[in-house]
Amino acid sequence: MGPQGFSTEGLVTLAVDWSGVQTPIGWVEPAIVALWITKCGPPGAFDARALRPTLVVTADPLLFTTVARAALAQGMLTGWRDELFDVIIPSSGQRIFTLERSAFRLFGLQSQAAQLIGYRPDGAVWVARRSASKAIDPGLLDTLVGGGVSAGESPTQTLWREAGEEAGLTPDQIARAVGCSEFELWRRVAPGVQHERVTVFTLVVDPDWIPVNSDGEVESFLCLDPIALEQSLADGEFAYEAALSIRAAQAARAAQVRLRSHGEL
Repeated sequence: MGPQGFSTEGLVTLAVDWSGVQTPIGWVEPAIVALWITKCGPPGAFDARALRPTLVVTADPLLFTTVARAALAQGMLTGWRDELFDVIIPSSGQRIFTLERSAFRLFGLQSQAAQLIGYRPDGAVWVARRSASKAIDPGLLDTLVGGGVSAGESPTQTLWREAGEEAGLTPDQIARAVGCSEFELWRRVAPGVQHERVTVFTLVVDPDWIPVNSDGEVESFLCLDPIALEQSLADGEFAYEAALSIRAAQAARAAQVRLRSHGEL
C-alpha cells in the first residue's frame, strides 16, 4: 500500500539515478516499462521478479518525452497540451527537469495545482461546470478557479494567471484570496497515477458579483447554498480534486470559527 491507503499493487516504482542514488519520483504500469525498454533501450536497472520492482532511468526529459509520445501514438495517452510542468523529487521538492503536462499521470509524477473556493457573505459557494470539451472530467462541477502549476510558477502565481480568465476576477479581488490549506492526493487513473499537491485558496466575493468565463473551459456557473453544495458533493457531481479542495476549505473555515469562539483569533 502507498500513502494514505493508496494501493501500488501491480505498479512499478519509477526512479531516477540522481547524484548516484536511486531516487523514486513516480509509479508506472508494466506496459510503460515495456514501452520504455522498446523506445529507449535497457534502463539503469529493472527486475520484474523483485517484490517491489523498480525501473531506474536517467533523468533526461528527452527520454521521458520519447516514451510519452510513443504512448500517445498508441492511444495510451490523450490530450497533449504543449504545456510544461516541473518534474520534482517528491521527498525533497527539488525540481529536476520539465516535462509535458499530459505525461505526468502516465509516469505517476507529482504535479501541483491551485484551487480557489469562492464564497458569498451568506456562505453560498460559487462553482463552475467544466466544459464538455475538457480532456479530464468533462461536464463535472468544479471549484470557482482551478489550474495546474506550470513550470517555474508558484501556486499563487497560477491563481493570478487563471482567475481572470476562468471567472472574471479582478486583480483587487484576487489580492484578497487567502491560502487556507494544502494537501496531497494519490489515485489510480487512466493512463496511470494522479499524484498532486494542491494548494487551496478562499475568497469572499461581494453578494451581487457574478463570475464570467473567457477561456472557454467553463460551461456555466452555479451558486450553491450549503445544503445544495453538500448534496452535490454527496452525489459525486464534482471532479475528484475539486471535491477534496472544497472539503479542505470547509475544514479550515470550521477551524477558524472554533478558534474565534474560544477567543484565540
